[in-house]
Amino acid sequence: MADLGVPSRDRYALGFDTGALPTASTDVLVIGSGIAGLVAGLQASRLGSVTLVTKGELSETNTWYAQGGIAGAVGEADSVTLHLADTMAVGQGLCDPAVVEAVVAEAADALADLVDLGVAFDTTAEGAIALAREGGHSLPRVLHSGDATGAAIQNTLAAAVRASGAIRVVERAFLVDLLVHEGACAGALLLDTASGALSAVYAGAVVLATGGCGQVYRVTTNPLVASGDGIAAAWRAGAEIADMEFVQFHPTALDSDASPKFLITEALRGEGAYLLDCAERRFMPGVHPLAELAPRDIVSREIETVMQRCGRPNVWLDARHLGGEYLAKRFPTIWETCREAGYDLGRDLIPVAPAAHYMIGGVRVDVDGRSSLPGLYASGEVTASGLHGANRLASNSLLEGLVFSRRIVRVLADEVRPVVPVRIAAPGRERAAAAGQDVRGALQAIMSANVAVRRSAEGLSAALAGLAELAPGATPHPGDVRSLETFNLHTVATLIAGAASLRTESRGTHYREDRPARDDARWRAHVVWRRDAPPRLVSVGEPAPPDAPTGRDEAPGEG
Repeated sequence: MADLGVPSRDRYALGFDTGALPTASTDVLVIGSGIAGLVAGLQASRLGSVTLVTKGELSETNTWYAQGGIAGAVGEADSVTLHLADTMAVGQGLCDPAVVEAVVAEAADALADLVDLGVAFDTTAEGAIALAREGGHSLPRVLHSGDATGAAIQNTLAAAVRASGAIRVVERAFLVDLLVHEGACAGALLLDTASGALSAVYAGAVVLATGGCGQVYRVTTNPLVASGDGIAAAWRAGAEIADMEFVQFHPTALDSDASPKFLITEALRGEGAYLLDCAERRFMPGVHPLAELAPRDIVSREIETVMQRCGRPNVWLDARHLGGEYLAKRFPTIWETCREAGYDLGRDLIPVAPAAHYMIGGVRVDVDGRSSLPGLYASGEVTASGLHGANRLASNSLLEGLVFSRRIVRVLADEVRPVVPVRIAAPGRERAAAAGQDVRGALQAIMSANVAVRRSAEGLSAALAGLAELAPGATPHPGDVRSLETFNLHTVATLIAGAASLRTESRGTHYREDRPARDDARWRAHVVWRRDAPPRLVSVGEPAPPDAPTGRDEAPGEG
């Protein structure tokens, strides 16, 4: 088996003793404040006490940045069967059919609940819900609020949480680690990002909703808070992690100096915008039958091919033929952001390029959000749920967090454990980072050069070697959030590069230039890891946690 450069096997990131820390107890602890965390908190508040903690402010999440919308088979011409088929097709053989069916079948009811809470989706002149079409969808099924759907959902849910009176909200609380007692998750170790002080929260159930890890890459649409903290903490706690090789790059981020990069929603191409090369010619019609609305992995790879051929850092997005008046009304956020960058969306070609956007892998969960660690549940981008397979269908992400959090709370009604505020301690460690070394910048450079849209055995080997060299410097220090984030980014980057090295085929967002073919005979399976066990392959559809781990003991290496 290939050398996968397994990340740190330390059980806890820092030394601590809960007997010497401030502590609190709650029936349900929700970690994260995007759509997954907010819905989990609101739903769980009917079961008992709920504490919701978030790393920044309540609104500082990937959900807030989601422009395009949320998918659901609510149109007259649509059906659950069609939504399921599109999701499965884009997932390229790795979607779990039972999970896909459960999520898309619940979409209509879940979306209706959002409307009841006050989310204002756009409507037609006749008063029906307006639906947009995005990449991989066979027909329009994306509900939207202008081009700021995520912000509309985030603001509505956050207001409901603050107004509920039944949810204790703790902002600027960094997840250091998940506390484990007698083989079950017992709560979390938190760090106050202002004071650097540690505290412990004991819980009968923990719902992890910490989002993704776009900061692993130099160019990303993700905010600075997206540093993979939940995935890394779950890894250290011993939960199963899966599908880490699958990272979705969004094809059309505005090519500017901004960080994070401004995403230009796929819905703009759904309305008829084109992608042009350096000669201002469309290049997608000959690549895929859906042209500019092909699945994101295909569009991103072709854009990179065109960029290399043209010797440019971008291609062009052309929406001029749609008319300035319409564009300003339908896409006001994009219109204004382009204007601030010096472009008139109705008159100019807009420079765009791929950027790291969405983590498909993460904490392995079953159809009700249970992880392999009893007491730990997870929802949203932090998970490997089986919904997305090898490539996420556009606008299925908000739906995933919405539906999974609802499903988690339904089973929590019978599964919340008694809160056990037992003393837990871990020894302190000598951790001396290399003086003056920009570990995060070096890590991002390694991942962007070798583990991005295109990969190869040579590049992945170089990435793993480079990450191993950075390991001594990627060490956390008590009270230092940035060093803890870097430690987590290093863990997640090593998992991504290791899984990508292991999967010797191309499938979905994972494209190996040295292995360009899809290999269903060997690789129609998930790469599943645990901190205390070697990686193994698990067949598609095989029961996910909390069943005892099964599957082949080892995955095949290079061959």
